[in-house]
Amino acid sequence: MHGNTSGRRSLRRIAAITAGLTLGLGLGVSAHASQPAAPHRAPLAAAAQARTVSGRTGDALTGIADFYGAYIDAQTDADPGLKLMNTLRSHYLDPAFSRRLVAWERENHADGVLRAQSIPARWTVTEKSRSKGGAVEAVVTLTWEHGAPVKLSVVMTPVHRIVRISPAR
Repeated sequence: MHGNTSGRRSLRRIAAITAGLTLGLGLGVSAHASQPAAPHRAPLAAAAQARTVSGRTGDALTGIADFYGAYIDAQTDADPGLKLMNTLRSHYLDPAFSRRLVAWERENHADGVLRAQSIPARWTVTEKSRSKGGAVEAVVTLTWEHGAPVKLSVVMTPVHRIVRISPAR
C-alpha cells in the first residue's frame, strides 16, 4: 500500500508540474503576442492635468459663476418645459430685473441671460469691481465653437440677486 501511494503522489506531482509549465508557457506566449497589438498609452497624469474649480459660500462672484454654469447646463440638458432654467432664474434674478429681461427677450428673440440665440461651449467669470454696498460686477465671457466671444457685465447684490446683465464695456 505504501509503494502504491508514493507512486500516485509522483504521478500527481508530474501532472501538476506539467500543467504548471504548460499554463506558464501558454500565458507567456499569449501575453507576448498581445503586446504589439495593444497601443502604447501615456499615463493619465502625463496626458492631461487635473483641473480645479473653486468657490466660496456666500461670495457673489461664486454665485454668478454657479448661476451661469447651471444655466448653461440646463440649456444643454433635456429640460421639459424649461423647468430648471425657470427655477434658476427665479432663484438668482431680482424679480424686477427678471421682468425687464423677459421684455428684452421678446424684443430681441434671444436668451437674455446669454444675450444669444445659441448655447456657448465655454464661459469664464472674472470679477471687475466691488461696490461699497457689497454688490459685485463681473465680466462673463461666453465662447462658442465658432465666432467671437461675447462679454457681458453682470451685477449681483450682496443678497445674491442678479440685477443687471448688459454688454460689457
